Parts: sequence; C-alpha cells; structure tokens
Amino acid sequence: MTMLLSITTKDTLTGRWEGKPSEQGNITGVVFNADNSFEGYVNKKPFASGTFTFNPADSMLSFVDNGCDGMRGIYKIMLYSNSDSFRFKPISDPCEARKNGMLQLVMGRVK
Repeated sequence: MTMLLSITTKDTLTGRWEGKPSEQGNITGVVFNADNSFEGYVNKKPFASGTFTFNPADSMLSFVDNGCDGMRGIYKIMLYSNSDSFRFKPISDPCEARKNGMLQLVMGRVK
C-alpha cells in the first residue's frame, strides 16, 4: 500500500491587508501577491507598486517599489493576533519618507 502525504503551509503574507481609517478617514492598504508583486493603495486608489521577498522563518520583508528612487526597504513583519495583524519594524530603509509612513501603520488581514 502506497500513501502520499502532502503538507502545505499557509503563506502568512499573501493577500489583502488594510489599516484602520486615519483621522481624515483615509484607509491605507496593501495587496501582497503570490508572484512576489505588491500594490499599495489609499482609499482603493493605487499609489505604490513593486516586488518583494518574504522569509517566513525570520519574518523579514525586503522590497523595492516605484517610489524612493529604487531604494530597497527591509522590515521585520511583527505578526500578532493569530497572524491576522502586523506592523512594520524597520531594519534598513534609506528612504525616510517611506519609513516614517510605514512606522505609523498597523495592518489587518481583509477576509
């Protein structure tokens, strides 16, 4: 008798994530795609896109987007609440404007 066993692990980052509305009512979000592309948006209007790599072993996110002159940002994804929420912890990002914006974000998975 031959038995095949397949184990798949759920990707912790792929999917749609959004923050709570800002004081002005704006909702910031990001979609991480399985092909390692992403799109950031505010009120469903795209404002940033690029490519990323994510290492689930250490929760490190490395990405380049269409802003910040192609500078790479490296962040630790701080998952909590059963991996349904996260915040960004900067490791290395020479783009101060992007880093300052990301420090304010707390993202929740959109189901």
